[in-house]
Amino acid sequence: MVTARACALHALVALARGRADRLRESLVTRGLDPRDQAFAFELAHGVLRRRRLLDHVLTGLAHRGLPKDVQLHLALQLGAYQLLFVAGMPAHAAVHETVELVRSNRGFANALLRKLAQAIEPRAADPAAVTTELALGPERTLLLPLALPEDPIERLAIVHSLPDFLLQRWRLPFGDDGLQQVAAAASAVPDVFLRVAGARSRGELQAELAAAEVVTEPAEHELLLRWTGGGSPFATAAYRQGAFVVQDPTALAAALALPCGPGQTVVDLCAAPGTKTTLLAERVLPGGRVFAFDPDARRRERIADNVARLRLPNVTIVADPARLPLADAVLADVPCSNSGVLGRRVEVRLRLDEHAFGELAGLQRQLLTQAIGLCKPGGAVVYSTCSIDREENGEVVAAVLAAVPARRGTLEREQLTLPRAGLRDGGYFAVLRVGG
Repeated sequence: MVTARACALHALVALARGRADRLRESLVTRGLDPRDQAFAFELAHGVLRRRRLLDHVLTGLAHRGLPKDVQLHLALQLGAYQLLFVAGMPAHAAVHETVELVRSNRGFANALLRKLAQAIEPRAADPAAVTTELALGPERTLLLPLALPEDPIERLAIVHSLPDFLLQRWRLPFGDDGLQQVAAAASAVPDVFLRVAGARSRGELQAELAAAEVVTEPAEHELLLRWTGGGSPFATAAYRQGAFVVQDPTALAAALALPCGPGQTVVDLCAAPGTKTTLLAERVLPGGRVFAFDPDARRRERIADNVARLRLPNVTIVADPARLPLADAVLADVPCSNSGVLGRRVEVRLRLDEHAFGELAGLQRQLLTQAIGLCKPGGAVVYSTCSIDREENGEVVAAVLAAVPARRGTLEREQLTLPRAGLRDGGYFAVLRVGG
């Protein structure tokens, strides 16, 4: 029988062996009920989100080193994640069900995970024991089998499973408090926000979801609900009828920053999966149109799916950028490092290195220059990313504005948002006014 743990392990192994680029591509949950599907998703993403810390803990227990066998190594990470981070998980279930997935060395896996379970104590962590104890909750503490480093940056990187270079890079611009906030958000399970779409009010949508046993609460922005429990909103009639899309508050702010209104023409230059496209399409009704471009055919299908579900007749999906018209406003939500959404895009940890920001900045400058060229005189361009790194944000904008004639573009405002666990993702946007 297929289990959530087996699905999670299969997906992790496929990703590690290069059979998939993203976890979602290999996370096959057919045959599972919705609750087990959600559990498989949580386990697989949680292991990647916490992988460096899990390996640090396991290294302290595996005196001969971590196993070289990929499947065994990932199974140990899976078991450790359940013991440490799945609320209410009985230790015997986490150990037994995980060991059942192991093909060889079951005795080793069983002994190691049991030792880990015994290292968890039902008490608050000692605030002075920052290198030897790890708080798992208000009344759960792990006695670390291997002490954490004395250096606060190295320690923060291990606890929140981030590369050292990233925290060193951000220490100066964000300060110690900002760095703590960013790191905590990177290791937290991100909230799911639902943006009201169409003619419904937020209250009407919340009531409709409640009738389907989906629990939500109003978020800070009037268009958003936070999904907090109950059933899945994606199994409801409201979802099928296009009453909402998933959109984080930071992404919503970037889309709302684009000055546009009824009757205008808008270009969404990097449009997939279409969440911002659909909001722009609503904002230019009646009479306006949105032209949504993405170079990838599969990603264009995702735009089409969202547009069809929300029943928006004023969106044209474009495959050839040469066919994009001059527009009153252009959104360039460009490919980036995803450094502001590390808790959500868990695979980023596997490929982010010190050279990534500069390499991406070259493409980003091209796209922003293209966006300015597509905008009518007097119109506006919004450049946005889900990165929090200046090299992809303010430096890109400054470089492009310096390269175009002064009359062609001016910076009106910019906003950097640091991620905060339970509240929002991180990201950046800049509003540019295009001259003649």
